[in-house]
Amino acid sequence: MATGIAQAQESAPATGAQGDTSPAGAAPALAQMPMPTPTPRPMAIPEPLPVPYVPEKGAIEFVFGDGRMTHGYGSATAAALRGMVVTSLGVIQGELDHQSRFGFSGQYGALSLTRDLSEDYYMTVGAGTGSSELFPSWRVDVSGYRKLGPDRRFVMGLGAYYAKGRDSGRSDDGVLLSGIGYFSSMVIEGGLRFNRANPGQVFGPSQYIAATFGSDEKRAFIVRAEHAREAYQVLSTGTERVNYDSQSFSVQWRERISSELLLLLGVQYYHNPNYSRTSAEVGFRWSFR
Repeated sequence: MATGIAQAQESAPATGAQGDTSPAGAAPALAQMPMPTPTPRPMAIPEPLPVPYVPEKGAIEFVFGDGRMTHGYGSATAAALRGMVVTSLGVIQGELDHQSRFGFSGQYGALSLTRDLSEDYYMTVGAGTGSSELFPSWRVDVSGYRKLGPDRRFVMGLGAYYAKGRDSGRSDDGVLLSGIGYFSSMVIEGGLRFNRANPGQVFGPSQYIAATFGSDEKRAFIVRAEHAREAYQVLSTGTERVNYDSQSFSVQWRERISSELLLLLGVQYYHNPNYSRTSAEVGFRWSFR
């Protein structure tokens, strides 16, 4: 539909112009062409406003990733199946992960529950178990959150975790402090993790910051950066004691295709003094409303 139609043509000059001095008895001049009448401008019909999607009652997400590592360490692949459902108890989330790198391949599965305690407080508890050198034998997490501000747009969190390794005496435990700020078109999150690794009670802190621009209702971009102090790491020879810093960066693009389908595309980069890893991922999220 055109929003406005221009005049069909400009005014045509008359064949017999004003001030014509033709002698009497001469053939009359041709009649002047009528001035074109502009086409009336049609009434503009406003586009309908987009109707917000009904909140998800559940969702299933599948992501596949493939990467390459430097210094002859080969490839690194990952696949994850995640899901969530809203229940009377709270939000239940689950995940199944498969990863392969350094000649090892393993799986990890976890469940968690997020429950509101009041208008200002909520908490999350979770547990998981894994196989191979790549994942802990079992892990438990618990965290609590407090909403702040007159409109509760800020959230502070305190969490703790324990992970039992597959090797004898190998474990990790720690505390996580986090903060989240919700704004009109952006969400900012940051955190400090204080990790203690055994054997040796090695202190390995980490810090991260992330920002989400947009929302899953249409389009969202998520950027994340993390700096960590590594204490133990899985390499081609197995779990080894290390002592160096690492950095990781990631970007994810989330594009809403329909009310039920969301496209996920992402890239990641990880670096430490021993090697670097660059990877990409693609996935989909199915929403149930």
